[in-house]
Amino acid sequence: MARSSSSKWIAVALVATAGFGAYELLGGEKQDGLKQLANQVWIERLPQNDRDQIHHLVLVQEGRDRFGAFGRSSTWRHFVEIFMWQREDDRLTLHLPQDRVRIDLTARVWDCEGEAPEPFELCLELKGHGGRTAHYYSRHEWTIDGALAPELGGLELAPSAAPALPEGLEFAVDAEADALLAR
Repeated sequence: MARSSSSKWIAVALVATAGFGAYELLGGEKQDGLKQLANQVWIERLPQNDRDQIHHLVLVQEGRDRFGAFGRSSTWRHFVEIFMWQREDDRLTLHLPQDRVRIDLTARVWDCEGEAPEPFELCLELKGHGGRTAHYYSRHEWTIDGALAPELGGLELAPSAAPALPEGLEFAVDAEADALLAR
């Protein structure tokens, strides 16, 4: 059951992210690593439980189309930002249509097995021009095929399965929460 829950968690994260998202990077010596960036699932760390929210990034390139998504998710909650992207050498530009914002980054991808936390094998470093840096991790088999379905290699992402709700359970909802849900 834990594997099923883990698969569902990553599938939901991918639908939220990969269904919308993507990106790719670098050139020269790092070109091989950049090929691993596109159509790859990236997360900041493994979640500790089904409510632990982690940052994620999915990079998709279909032909000439480049789009992507990043966000923060748990099994139960998802925040996702969709974007379009362009790359020239190690420079990555994200275009966020919702806020009409452009983000310029420098990217680096490398095989980091043994250097990264277990069970990760790939590292992604994104640097903003303001000096801020973000790190994401992945595994070689965490790729997205043409149907945007992940290959997880049997790895469980959450150590515990999400609990099933008992049949007939009713929730009490106060007036303020009810008004919020009606929007």
